[in-house]
Amino acid sequence: MKLVGLFINKARQAALVRDLSAHGVELRPMPSSAALLQAIKRGEAQAVLLEDADTSLIDWLAMLQLRLGGVVPILVVGGDNAVGMVDAMAHGATDYADYVDSVEPLLTRLRARVGRPQQLRRMGLEVGPYSLDAAASAVRRDDQEISLTAREFALAWVLFSNAGRVVSASSLTARVWGGGTDICKRTLEQHVYRLRRKLSGGATGAVVRIQAIYSIGYRLDLLHEQPLAWAMPDYGGAAAAQLPLHARGLPQEQPPGYLRHLWPGEF
Repeated sequence: MKLVGLFINKARQAALVRDLSAHGVELRPMPSSAALLQAIKRGEAQAVLLEDADTSLIDWLAMLQLRLGGVVPILVVGGDNAVGMVDAMAHGATDYADYVDSVEPLLTRLRARVGRPQQLRRMGLEVGPYSLDAAASAVRRDDQEISLTAREFALAWVLFSNAGRVVSASSLTARVWGGGTDICKRTLEQHVYRLRRKLSGGATGAVVRIQAIYSIGYRLDLLHEQPLAWAMPDYGGAAAAQLPLHARGLPQEQPPGYLRHLWPGEF
């Protein structure tokens, strides 16, 4: 059995490689999620192992769900800073196993999952007049397809999936380009700019707005609706209580004479 995996805790990674090897299972750790994707596409692995590593796990799962759509099983290995089984499964993991004193629980899960036919998931979203099809990498507005590059579609998918919530810049780059990829701030800004233009498409009235949240990330809002009262914005694991009021969707007092700057498209 051949596996590829992503781990934050290198000592845990080395122990897992050793214990699985003793049972005839080859685990090849990948340096980044982008490298892991390439290995899967080349048919070099029968399953994916991901360490339950708090913020990184959700980003890894989001990217693999979008790019692979269920091609191979994705098993999450419980760790110290765990997101937990419920959240991992809700974000697309195939199965979950703890690895503490023995590798046997993980082996049992692997044997049950690897080799079984995987049902390809046709993932889609509908937000306002927009519909997104992950399998076709297509976005449509009122049944008219919008031409997007692969990166632009991935960016649109993450933002539409979190409509009304702020997604941190680090989480966006991890989900669109893959963790471990060195993407500068300007590159992300350029992709957001192009996506804004294409989503509007010269329509008479803008339907969505992609708003930059200073020093945090971006939020996509439907303009014909009131801002959503989101309870927990997706900051890629950042503690919401430490964020400024405006980033959490809460009202904040402004000093007398305060005039908020309106960006293009906010009039």
